[in-house]
Amino acid sequence: MSDPDDLPGLAHFREHMLFLGTVKYPHENGYTNYLSQSGGSSNASTYPLMTKYHFLVAPDKLEGALDRFTQFFIAPLFTPSATERESNAVNSEHEKNLSNNVWRIKQIQRHLAKCGHAYKKFGSGNKITLYDIPKSKNIDVRKELLSFHKKWYSANIMSLIDLS
Repeated sequence: MSDPDDLPGLAHFREHMLFLGTVKYPHENGYTNYLSQSGGSSNASTYPLMTKYHFLVAPDKLEGALDRFTQFFIAPLFTPSATERESNAVNSEHEKNLSNNVWRIKQIQRHLAKCGHAYKKFGSGNKITLYDIPKSKNIDVRKELLSFHKKWYSANIMSLIDLS
């Protein structure tokens, strides 16, 4: 519900872009490769009020995984080259969800929300809202991603939980 009005789905898009390199670990698949080579995996989910990131890794590889993971929040790259590609990934996820009944019910709930309430926003985004429209309006999506990250990804409003 924190998406800017002119970029519906930006929080979800940011979730996708986050995994594509950091200043310290610039390779787009570096984190995923490290986890898979360490017997682990990761995923994330964006909800109206929060985004959850999680990973599993062998205990002896935890320090390396945590270092890579924390860099997402310290210095993500959000490379321009990945922007269009990831807008396509978000769009594919959106298209897949169109036939999901749980997702459809949530869309009806959003539609029925009070006018002007943030819950009414289109939360998942698609290529139209994250690439086509911003491009036509000369909105720099990467700049908006960096601004969104700076505003909403701060240690004082984040939590880290060890579920081991």
